[in-house]
Amino acid sequence: TWGGGVSRFDGKRWRNYSTKDGLAGDIVYSIAQEPNGVLWFGTNNGLSRYDGKNWNNYDQSTGLLANNVYALAIAPNGDIWAGTQRGVTRLGK
Repeated sequence: TWGGGVSRFDGKRWRNYSTKDGLAGDIVYSIAQEPNGVLWFGTNNGLSRYDGKNWNNYDQSTGLLANNVYALAIAPNGDIWAGTQRGVTRLGK
């Protein structure tokens, strides 16, 4: 999205999530989902993890090489790989 956060459809209605809800940034470049359903969002202001109830955010202050996260991948071992304009960061499980 370009400034609108992310939206989720539950089969009946749409729900929007933004920085007001806990998303790191309202511009979302990438999304990845773990096998257990946990969602990861690469944004203009860091990386967000959402387990359906709680948000956890990661940015340069917590180890990302840059805050713009353009690409995400989840490795078979569960590690999260985040691609930024300054390189790739691995978040180990």
